Amino acid sequence: MPTLRSDRRRRRLIAPLMATLAAAASLTACGSGDTGVSAADAKTQAADLVKVLKLQDGAALGGDVTFKLGAALTLSGPSAGNGQSMRNAIELAVKQIKAAGGPAIHPSVKDIKGPDPVAAKQAASELASEGVPAKITSMGDGLGAMLADTDKNKILSLDGVGGAQVFTRGTKYFYGTREVAPSDAVPGALEWFKRTHPQGRTVGLAGVDLGAANAAIKADMTGKFAAAGLTFNGLWETAAPSSQDFASMIAKIKKNPPDLLWVAFSGASPGAFAAQAKAAGIKSELLGIEFTQEAVKASKGVLDSDGLKFAMDYFDPSAPTNPLARLFADAYQKAYGQPADFYAANAYEETLMVWDLIRRVKAAGGDPGDSAQLKAALEKDPRFASVYGGDAATVGTLKIDLKTHGVASRPMGVFEYKDGKVKALATYDVDGRGFRLAG
Repeated sequence: MPTLRSDRRRRRLIAPLMATLAAAASLTACGSGDTGVSAADAKTQAADLVKVLKLQDGAALGGDVTFKLGAALTLSGPSAGNGQSMRNAIELAVKQIKAAGGPAIHPSVKDIKGPDPVAAKQAASELASEGVPAKITSMGDGLGAMLADTDKNKILSLDGVGGAQVFTRGTKYFYGTREVAPSDAVPGALEWFKRTHPQGRTVGLAGVDLGAANAAIKADMTGKFAAAGLTFNGLWETAAPSSQDFASMIAKIKKNPPDLLWVAFSGASPGAFAAQAKAAGIKSELLGIEFTQEAVKASKGVLDSDGLKFAMDYFDPSAPTNPLARLFADAYQKAYGQPADFYAANAYEETLMVWDLIRRVKAAGGDPGDSAQLKAALEKDPRFASVYGGDAATVGTLKIDLKTHGVASRPMGVFEYKDGKVKALATYDVDGRGFRLAG
């Protein structure tokens, strides 16, 4: 029979083991350890990737290059799920690239939290001290907090979350790789609203407080409202990026409800807002600027029952539009057991962009570790493979506008999530070009 002493000794031996196992499980869950991509899967996917991108085997793929890639992601707070999606996609792409005969890319991932300006500045400082030549970044480079360091340290930065916002303009090493959310989507979304709500006249906004950048964004948005022949009703209510309590904001909306209310929040916040707005009896048509499963969870059933309309460059993993999108969606689902969201799709696309730039610099006899050479290669030809657009046989194209440092074009539209499904209500490009109602 075990004695009290032997029991205590056994517990002392077991406790460290359990702590180690728990830590390992935590690392796996957050994507810091094994990404879930087996060597066999990576090899098969890599072969497909080379074919889809129409690459030539051999030294041109950059197999002799070792590259440290920075990443500034929201890994904690309300947007933690979005940051983790991006981290997963980066690590998926890194494994595929290496298996394809490409460079050994080593991600250095930093948490910018909500984003939080202090955490964002710290991330910028750490990445600079590590000497990373490029980074995949987010939230308009931490809602602007990282921009000065981005240029000071000449770190080529690709932002597939906020895009090239008004306040990012002029940052030489910063490029937005998706639509400016929501500015680029506004003209097409307003056209959809006018056609489907002919009695609607007024527009207001509830969104994230961006401090000094608020004025420029407000001028841009209200100018687009006026250009569409709609009236800004004066409602412009903002909350902190990490906020999930919208009671005071909703009280003001009830006093001045617009016909169309932009819900300019990200991550889980649109779901939390929709649930609170319904409980308060808000009757305005809500139009979000993005959609994620975190929002569905935060709505506690409201998005499933009532739906949520949103205007953006939405990535639909259930209906990939081109071969690269299909390869990515299948690989992500297999690796992580869940469908890819647009955060993941954009981070994957950006990691492939970095690989493309490494190949270009190497082909020119340059140093891929020199950010100035990477930037010059981008400016020489600002076109890259994309998981958006294209068709069943042709990979999509992402083209950077060298004046705005945003996208020159981007397939987007107005969509609706309801009862577990997303459907398109209208499709268009930047500034509403090529608008058509979904039939």
